[in-house]
Amino acid sequence: MENDFSKWRERMKGQVKYYVCFRKAAVSLAGVILCYNVVDYKVVGVLATYFTHAFHHDAIHKSAVLVNVLMGLQVVVLAFTWAYSGSFGIRKIIIFSPAVYVLFSSNRIPKTNFVLYLFACVLIAAGKAGGPSILKRDLLDQLIAGHENIGQIDWKQARCRRNVWLFLAGVLIFIIPFDENWSTMFVNCMCVIGAAGFISLVSRWFFHHRHPTRTENNIKAHFNCFKKDRETLPPDHPAEQEQLLLIRMIPMWSTFIVFGLVTSTADTFFILQDDSMKPHVTTIFLLAKDALKVAADFLCGWFLELRRLSRSEKNFVLKMIICLGMVLSVICPSLAWQVEVQRLKKAHEMGLVGKRKGEKVLMSDWCMAPLIGLWGVMEGLSMRGLDEFFNYHVSKSMEDCGSEIYNKIPIAIGNLLSAVCVSTCKRWFGDTLNQSRLDKYLQMITVLAWINLCWFFFVTTFYSTKAEDSVELQESEVETELEESEVEIESQVEIESEESEVEIIRENYVYLQR
Repeated sequence: MENDFSKWRERMKGQVKYYVCFRKAAVSLAGVILCYNVVDYKVVGVLATYFTHAFHHDAIHKSAVLVNVLMGLQVVVLAFTWAYSGSFGIRKIIIFSPAVYVLFSSNRIPKTNFVLYLFACVLIAAGKAGGPSILKRDLLDQLIAGHENIGQIDWKQARCRRNVWLFLAGVLIFIIPFDENWSTMFVNCMCVIGAAGFISLVSRWFFHHRHPTRTENNIKAHFNCFKKDRETLPPDHPAEQEQLLLIRMIPMWSTFIVFGLVTSTADTFFILQDDSMKPHVTTIFLLAKDALKVAADFLCGWFLELRRLSRSEKNFVLKMIICLGMVLSVICPSLAWQVEVQRLKKAHEMGLVGKRKGEKVLMSDWCMAPLIGLWGVMEGLSMRGLDEFFNYHVSKSMEDCGSEIYNKIPIAIGNLLSAVCVSTCKRWFGDTLNQSRLDKYLQMITVLAWINLCWFFFVTTFYSTKAEDSVELQESEVETELEESEVEIESQVEIESEESEVEIIRENYVYLQR
């Protein structure tokens, strides 16, 4: 028993040593990520509810437009920041972003001024520039610091250690309670982001220099993608210019415009639906949604790494992963539509339809739990599938651009399209959800999602596996020819060596005879 216990203890020590790496820079970055997460989940993620209480007239329409514009700007700013972080410096971005957040939190905006709220959304989007997406990469760089040879770095171990710190930053969100009063929440937000800025400013003194990875000079890495790269072009793309590879991705990207519309609708109206019920636990639902998104992303990557797939099989699997996400993009608004129908019935029974503010429907918001869970799985499957699909169909020099720049463009277009749809259907929205016909809007989104799913099935025919099969057949034929030629060369070399040995023996025999 003692030997078994000692073996188990040694094994546990090995696991802890593998997954845990304590460094000052990692602790400081995890603290900054924690501050950003607190503000994102408890303030920014539920801003739609604040906007509905801020406006006295046409509140639902204005709040939806603001949230949709904010989401579109966030995507654009994050892509721009990731592309140009090599020029600006990651630490400058990290320190600058909390300052912008503090400016937003401390700004007293008149409750009727829509333009000033729009400017506040621009400030929030700018503040997201140094958020977790940039901090995760810098955290990974700090965990691998000290290795002189970058080729000897165990990237899998480094990512596992980074995920441990990110997990801690996510769990500790619950230890920072925020008051329900919005004025108090903004003061708390200002304090938390101020602390993040102070930590960023202090921790820069013991940061290690970043490794010269392929994303070091981001501006060169991204926008030199259009140079010729014949060695890394996939065999099914005879074109020499990489612009043609991006053009080939346009049909698949077009299917993610409506997908972005669905996600933007979820970010706006799912939150408002939950807030209109009593009781509501919106922050917990948002955390669960992101946890399921990460889990779906991880399972997709694990499956693709576990199975050794041929080119045609991988192409088919990636399309199926995206297809599952697209199917869920139809199920989510349809379920929200049915929930809204039941909520409106309950509101009619309670006589809340004519009342303006502050009345909540006595309906448990746990009916939103499956809906928000599917929302997270939908985003995880679709976005991971799209990233892998992009990496599969372009050259290696462009792989870093996909998940951070190109694949976010259709999502941003979908977010802005959502603002257009809300403005077009303005007659369906009142000052509260009880005075609105959100069920009709969600029904329209469901129909658009169905049409987009049909379009996706048509688009997948552009990426047929027949071409992949022919490519594999050509590759196998080429490999067979190479093997045959190698065998012929080896046999010829052996024959020539034998002939030379016979000639040498003959010459020696003649010499001895003399």
